[in-house]
Amino acid sequence: MSGSSDQIIHALAQHSQTDSPRHTINLLFAHCDDLQTDQILSHLRAARYAPRGLNVSQLDDLQNALSTRSWDLLVIAWKPDYQQGLTPESAVERLHHLDRDLPVLLLLPGAELPDPTHWLGSGIRAVIPAANTELLLLLLGREFEALNTRRELLKAQMHLHQLTEHNQHLVQHSSLAICFVHNGLILYANDSFAHLFGYEQGTRLQDHSLRQLIQPQHHDDLDLMLHESLRNGTTIQRTLGAQRPDTTRFDSLFSMHPTEYRHQHCLSIEVVPDADCAEQVFRDINPISGLSNEHAFMHALETACQNAHRGGQDRSLLLLSLDHLDVIRSEVGADGVELILRTLATTLKEQISQAHLLGHLDNNCFAVLMHNANPDTAVETGDRLCHAISRHTCQVRSTSIHTTVSIGVVMINDSTPSNQEVLQRALMTANSLHSGNRPGNGVSLYQAEKTLLASIDTKMSRRLLNALKLNRFRLLFQPVVPLRLDTQTQYYEVLLRLISDSERALSPNAFIAQTIEPDVLIELDRWVIETALERLSEVFAAGRRVHLLLNLSGASLRNSDLLQWLADTLRQSQIPAEYLIFQISESDAAVNLMQARTFTHTLQQMNCKVCLKHFGSSPNSGHVRHELDTEFIKLDGSYIQDLENRNISVDTLQDMLQPLHQQHKLIIAPLVEKSRVIGDLYTAGIHLIQGYYLQQPREKMDYDFFNDGQ
Repeated sequence: MSGSSDQIIHALAQHSQTDSPRHTINLLFAHCDDLQTDQILSHLRAARYAPRGLNVSQLDDLQNALSTRSWDLLVIAWKPDYQQGLTPESAVERLHHLDRDLPVLLLLPGAELPDPTHWLGSGIRAVIPAANTELLLLLLGREFEALNTRRELLKAQMHLHQLTEHNQHLVQHSSLAICFVHNGLILYANDSFAHLFGYEQGTRLQDHSLRQLIQPQHHDDLDLMLHESLRNGTTIQRTLGAQRPDTTRFDSLFSMHPTEYRHQHCLSIEVVPDADCAEQVFRDINPISGLSNEHAFMHALETACQNAHRGGQDRSLLLLSLDHLDVIRSEVGADGVELILRTLATTLKEQISQAHLLGHLDNNCFAVLMHNANPDTAVETGDRLCHAISRHTCQVRSTSIHTTVSIGVVMINDSTPSNQEVLQRALMTANSLHSGNRPGNGVSLYQAEKTLLASIDTKMSRRLLNALKLNRFRLLFQPVVPLRLDTQTQYYEVLLRLISDSERALSPNAFIAQTIEPDVLIELDRWVIETALERLSEVFAAGRRVHLLLNLSGASLRNSDLLQWLADTLRQSQIPAEYLIFQISESDAAVNLMQARTFTHTLQQMNCKVCLKHFGSSPNSGHVRHELDTEFIKLDGSYIQDLENRNISVDTLQDMLQPLHQQHKLIIAPLVEKSRVIGDLYTAGIHLIQGYYLQQPREKMDYDFFNDGQ
């Protein structure tokens, strides 16, 4: 396979370890004409969103819509004369009155953007020339992402409050002696701490100096511990002599680490009497290497991330993954691997200053948490470690083992996610040194993949055609199963997949972007149709009769030559056209409804059937359905998700589907992934269902439609 195809498939495989779902986005439109609305929805769907829209024309309509469900954006088209009371200013004022966080975007006519200061000052989030589609999509996506961030932050704050209260309850009733200290004074001490130091209850120690509980000869050690823990953001452990008011003395292990108490930065201190000290000391040490174990290291990494978020305390993380560990284990066994790990730990201690924290993780990786904010310095340190380790040969009995490591470097700053995500990024970066034919034994700095994928998109059309020539595409089939339909007919939807070098199937969501040339989409559609007809011929030869649902892109819908090509192809295949059901997206059809109607009518004249998919995503769904008059209607997947999440009721869905039942349409519900929603779909009058709950897409059409146990 050519290098360019290898590159695109590998990049996509790295980008999407699982097929990423489309993000449902719910939009309110005010004063937008039907064409404008449908074009926006079509562009959003092409940009891998799952959009749903609703038109509102008055303030009461807006308030009623807000009371029925959660909405993400309000798009208002500018008019010289608003006659129905819903102006951009009144919309912002009403949202402010309702205390609703709903971004308002204003569309101005034409392609030029006048001075937006007035609009932005009134609370409008973005002012966009209606003719600038790229800017519109960019700002829609940005505002949607910002809204979701605010929503997630609100949830996190509520969750944090609950966890804080729960943790305080656990500390209060813990048998372990715990106190919180700020500037040497005790902010809080639990009763176990108070009893250990000879007091009746913890409240007696509030605002008490911690030094008064420590024997005088250990005051300097205590001050040093407090200073180091605050400066390094790590857990410090040391045995100190303690004293009680009755002059009795005892030795204890003091463990302290930075934390927060009642929104105040402080140190959490745990005290374990001398009898239990030995067990406590080894709790945080890996017994093989003598370095901090994963529990202790992840706690220190979490503290480092928290400190970095406050600004001015950036760090770097180096993760060292031993190359070819499975091969080494097969040669020298588990005991030999332990010897190698101890040797690597010794090398790390020799190469890394004690100012930095060394860790030995559970997956036999090593980690270094560096007090360094310079990525170049971190990479240079990684290079030095690689060279030092690669020069060393470990002798295991009579076998000489030459070891190397792959090192992933991640910077920790005020944009850093959780400690688990930071570690995962470092591991992924280290593993990337083995991609393709790379042997490892190197250093790589983690960088987000957006830049790589953006550059790939410009060449995607050519590379997809190349992948098509090299037979890198496959067809999968997912059953569409009768739910409330008495029929012996078998239906399957045909799904296109791009096969990666690791034989992983990538869905079109991962590789078809908005920038793909229409001719390429048409070529892919033709390949799908031809290949599906070949598979259908094989099924027919085995004596089975199967109906296939085939997806058509918007580009094919606008291509006048496709219909003649399809007629010729059907004639050559000798497959009856009635066994083909072509699926057309509602948003694609709505953009040019007259053309879509002609296209659909011609398909039906050829005796093919048509399914209108993504139904209900557009405010003009009823009009599109009436104009196309298709035999099948497939709901937009967001309705099934809303039903599962109880965001809509069965009664609401029934009311929506009532006109379809009156017109005797066959209604399909996609994305059925849980059993609990099936009863609701049956009650709502859904005829056919499909989804992972029934069967994942497969290369064979092997679903047992008539087994009651399925």
